[in-house]
Formats: sequence, C-alpha cells, structure tokens
Amino acid sequence: MRVLFAARRSLPHLSPMAPTALACAAAGHEVRIAAPVRPDGYVLGPGLAVRPPEPGWRPHLVVRAPDGDGPAPWPQDGPVLHWTALDHRDTAPRPGGDAGPWCVDPCPPALRTGTEAGAWSVRHEEPATARPAPPWLRTPPDRLRVCLRPGAGHDTWPAARVRRVARAVHGLDAELVVVVDPRTRYVYRDAFEEPVRFAAPDLIGPVLATSAGVVHDGGPDVTPVAAAFGVPQLVLADARPAGDRLHRIGAGQRLAAADADDAADLADALRLRRRLAELLHGGRALAAAARLRTEMAALSPPHALVGPLEEYAAGSGRTGPGRAAHPPQDRPDRHRGRTAANRRQEQEGERAS
Repeated sequence: MRVLFAARRSLPHLSPMAPTALACAAAGHEVRIAAPVRPDGYVLGPGLAVRPPEPGWRPHLVVRAPDGDGPAPWPQDGPVLHWTALDHRDTAPRPGGDAGPWCVDPCPPALRTGTEAGAWSVRHEEPATARPAPPWLRTPPDRLRVCLRPGAGHDTWPAARVRRVARAVHGLDAELVVVVDPRTRYVYRDAFEEPVRFAAPDLIGPVLATSAGVVHDGGPDVTPVAAAFGVPQLVLADARPAGDRLHRIGAGQRLAAADADDAADLADALRLRRRLAELLHGGRALAAAARLRTEMAALSPPHALVGPLEEYAAGSGRTGPGRAAHPPQDRPDRHRGRTAANRRQEQEGERAS
C-alpha cells in the first residue's frame, strides 16, 4: 500500500502522525510525507525521514491533518482519512453519505469535546530517535525540571515571552529545559538571564519523561506527548482548545500570551510563577495528569491501526486514474510471528486435506 501522511501547515501537525507512519513503514508499505519542512531536516524515526512523493507517485490512501485554508497540494482522487488534533478548530466535515470510519482521533476521552461516530482512536507513542540523549538527560534531575517548548515554525515566540517564563521557572528554583530546533536557538540568545539547558525537538519525549511540568502553546506536537507522560501543562495562548480542555479536567491551565511590552498581562513573570507553582506543587494537577496518562495508555497502539488502514484503502472503491488497488501485504503476525502468506498457505493446506 502507498500511503501519504500530509500536514500542510507546520511540523507540529505532522509529529502526532509520526508513530502511525512508522508503523506503516515497518509493515512494508510505501510511506511518503507532505509537510513544510526540509527533506533533510527532520527524521520521524529509524529509517523514515521526511520524504515527499516523487512525480507520478499516487497514494492508495491519504492521511491528513485539516489544513484550514487553501487547496491541498497533494492528490485527492483516492480515499482520505482526516487526522484530528487538539488545536484544530476547523475540523473537516464528514463526507456526505459515507459510512464507517472517516477520521483518526488521537485524543484521550477526557480531552475530546465529542466522539465522532466511527472514528478510530490511537494513542501517542514516542518514536525512537537516532540522536543520542545528552548525559544530563540520562540521569534523574537534582531538582524540579520544567520543559519549555516556545512554539515552532511561524509560531515562534518573541524573546520577551520566553524571558518571562525563564524568570518564573528560576524563581521557583527549578531547572529549565528549552526544546527548540538547533537552527533557531539564536532567536533566544538574549532571552535568558540564567543558564538553561537546550534540547532538540526529537528529544521532547525524554525531556518530558523527566519533567514536573511543561510550558507550551497548546500545539499538537506537545500536548499528547505530555499527556502520555502524565505531565501537568501550562498553555500560553490567547485562544487554544487544548489549554481550555486541560483546565477543565484539572491537568493544566491556560494563560493569555503576553505581548512584548505588556507587563500587566496574565503571562507576566510573577503571575506565571504562581500558576507554575500551583501545577508543580498543588497536587491536584499531578493527579489529573496521571489519570490522563492512564486514559492515553488505554487507547490502541499505532501498529494496531495498520490493518484497518489497509482495509479502508482496499475497500473504499476509489482508486483514482492510473492506480490499481494495492495487493495484500505480508505483514508479520504480531501475535504468532507468522506472515499473511504463511496463514494463506496453512488455510489452503487445511482445505486440501
């Protein structure tokens, strides 16, 4: 099967789909990526770099995040599955007359506003990274650690907002780890008054696994990862559904994002420190985040979605011009260690006998 994972807007919209893309690649399918990132600048996991479709390459299935505006730059003459995310306010309408699943929802039940009829659920699993973790990340921290993910792509935060977060964290005598692309660290070179640690985005999982809290913009690349690790979250955004939903269940809070010269905003350093202290030391947020982690762990793993995707692509009946339905894949039987071909041979032998 040829499957295209597409996210037009930014890398954060691609990250939640990475574990499922890796599972499809591990099952022997051709996987291509359509996203606004350099082909050599981001690796989803072992053996799967961002690889755009070649000219003439036609997918059997497109799994895409809602793009919100403009036509999509990839073929859409075949079946399309929509990948919902916490920050999508422009969810795609359900195709008229279609029955059965039409979207993938990676959100645990507590963070959903409603359940789409027939939607597939999948939990977030951090893919392995080829980048070695630094020594400080391989040992437990000596004090509370707070992770800061100051936006990505076009949503990069101004230095003044990052400085307020750093002051709030240091005021609590906590360690700050800033997760940014190494190529954009220069943006924040003057934002820190005390030493901080830096980590690349593909290390967000190991960083959150050792963190007591995380400050971010409510994007889909951080929210599900923090939920999977049971980390309380502070969302700095003027309007972001993730922050409001986390506040509703007690696993986080949302504050308005401060402008560069607006010291009276809710996101100034002193009020930020108070909100962070409530998340780190209050107890209620930690317990709610732990319940959210349990809900996330109960969802289906990414590899369990591969079979339904194959059936959806093969049974949709929408094979566009010049494309034939994909043949069955000889995927390993994860329960018995056999391939689909082995099972067919055994079945034929039983009928013959």
